[in-house]
Amino acid sequence: MTSPAIYQVVFLGRHDARADRIVELVSARLDDLGVDTDALVFFSETKADQRDRRLPTIAVFLGYPGSEDDNHPAISGLIDESTIVVTLVSCLKRVSHEIPPSLRHINALDVELPDKNFDRVASLVLESFRLLRRERRLFISYKRDDSQALANQLYDALDARGFDVFIDTRSVPPSADFQAELWHRLSDSDVVVLIDTPGFRLSRWTTEELTRANATNIQILHLLWPGQAEDGASAFSHFHTLKADDFEIASLITPASRLSAASLDEIYRHAERLRARAIAARHRYLVDSFCDAARDHGLVPNVQPQRWISIELTPGSELAIVPTIGVPTSDRINEVFEAIADAGSGSAGTWILYDNRGLLASWLKHLDWLDSYLPARSVKMVAAYEALKDLAA
Repeated sequence: MTSPAIYQVVFLGRHDARADRIVELVSARLDDLGVDTDALVFFSETKADQRDRRLPTIAVFLGYPGSEDDNHPAISGLIDESTIVVTLVSCLKRVSHEIPPSLRHINALDVELPDKNFDRVASLVLESFRLLRRERRLFISYKRDDSQALANQLYDALDARGFDVFIDTRSVPPSADFQAELWHRLSDSDVVVLIDTPGFRLSRWTTEELTRANATNIQILHLLWPGQAEDGASAFSHFHTLKADDFEIASLITPASRLSAASLDEIYRHAERLRARAIAARHRYLVDSFCDAARDHGLVPNVQPQRWISIELTPGSELAIVPTIGVPTSDRINEVFEAIADAGSGSAGTWILYDNRGLLASWLKHLDWLDSYLPARSVKMVAAYEALKDLAA
């Protein structure tokens, strides 16, 4: 039985192989997230009027030379409905040639088949539907003596591609508790890029980072330095073997060596793909653990297609529980609350469910303070069992 559509994508502009590539990547990401691909429907511009205006929608304008507003009457309706529009061009210098005037105020993304920035487009689509969080957190784990130069290069390259990258030498403020900040940021990341050099496995801290990432369902992109073999203790890693020709100077590999531009692009695409898997695994942990606890107390949890959990307390009175990946900051909580309200759910209140492992004590105290001001309650996964017990009493 086909599931009803929940999300909609409208293609504007010139429908060509670029649209096919976006459909392919978005469908693959939905599969990684465990979301039925039938939940999302794609519309060509000529059928844009057939979309359901009650459902979340994003539009993608596929730029082409000589595009004008008169040739695309669907644009005005989408703008009036405050629909997000992603504009794609062949080169950022060609926005005025490939994008109609009504959309030129939007920051465009330059794409090129088969892979330049198409992973980013797929992520933007899923972010707009709240299937991927907008924060693109990535953590670099490495041993300074072995790979400081490569870690810095990866930081710059991934930062330039829109990731919020954590690296200890740049990201920990002076006077901060170094290890506490490290674990806090690790818990709020989706992907760890681990540089496995000959001395990496000898370090207590770097191996502990690997262990913590595995325990919290964070995806690990495990870069194997030339000559390094896969490690049996890293069974949950996604290995990416670096070869001599991945470096700018293949004949001389040292701790100061730098990767080629092509190798950096490949690492970026791999990290982008792993984001969806990380969020799916962390979401699944929260949902499964919470639903098991609810059933233990005689409650009946229902996982909604929009990926939150509802519990009917009395007829017409429903509690909405929203699993939140990473640190549930006030703006994330507010975004969740608005989404629940728009869906007509949460008549008996909203809980923001999160995994508190690794979070700074100051952040946990801050979340307790927020509970007294926001129209939602934040609940640690470790405290959910007792909270459900009180609910069922």
